[in-house]
Amino acid sequence: MALDLPRQPASADGAALAALSAAAQAGRRVHLSYRSAESALTEREFDPYGLAYRGGCWYAVGHCHLRKGLRSFRIDRIHGVRATEARFERPPDFDALGHLVFSVATIPRAFAVEVLLKTDLARARRELFATIGVLEPADGGVVLRGQTDDLDWFARELARLPFEFEIRHPAALRESLRVRARALLAAATRSRPGVSRRR
Repeated sequence: MALDLPRQPASADGAALAALSAAAQAGRRVHLSYRSAESALTEREFDPYGLAYRGGCWYAVGHCHLRKGLRSFRIDRIHGVRATEARFERPPDFDALGHLVFSVATIPRAFAVEVLLKTDLARARRELFATIGVLEPADGGVVLRGQTDDLDWFARELARLPFEFEIRHPAALRESLRVRARALLAAATRSRPGVSRRR
């Protein structure tokens, strides 16, 4: 079980949380009834490797037999949990919270972003929140690969960084950053109310 506590928790089904916790500890597969964000109800077999708490929500992380891969499920969207007789083995040193953060950071969105950060990995991790993207050491610094629906928001996040960076793509992100830079420059040079400029 892993926790990340930035804000107040959303309501979760205590029975589902307890059942999944017990199944994870016992290495027992469960049958899940799950309602997606789009309100589609699905049934699936699931091997719960662990539980993680992030962004105000509990998640079960493990192997989904319907999708045949690792998946994360919000506990408050689970409508039923039933233990089965099947057993599973959790991968050694599996990091439920680490997988949850990675999966959120790599959800496909409108724009794929790649930026070279002129710093080291430790500093990049301190200055950026985990779900903005995946960080990888590279020649000349650290490569940030992420996904976003809002290039203006991504440009604002880059503008606050205390080190240099190079936008590799998309080109539209460079234009968003230019717009942000012009707005900052205008704010920096604007006269304060009641203060006249000297000629």
